[in-house]
Amino acid sequence: MKRRQKLRYVCTAQWIQEDGRKSYRLDVLSGGLKPRVLCAVSDVCADEARARQLEALLCRNQVSPKHILDVLEDWLP
Repeated sequence: MKRRQKLRYVCTAQWIQEDGRKSYRLDVLSGGLKPRVLCAVSDVCADEARARQLEALLCRNQVSPKHILDVLEDWLP
């Protein structure tokens, strides 16, 4: 039986060109030696502390990439 690899969740800062504000992008990465992006969502939040909370929540629950948008809808204010 194939063992499921642990996923990584990383929020990185990005600049929104239209209005010059800072925002955070979420990447869901596969584990292993050569991680690949399984899912990416731009502009999930504007606060670094909230971005770190989101990373911790997703990591703790090992949320599947297909359920990321559902979690974000419930998580966002």
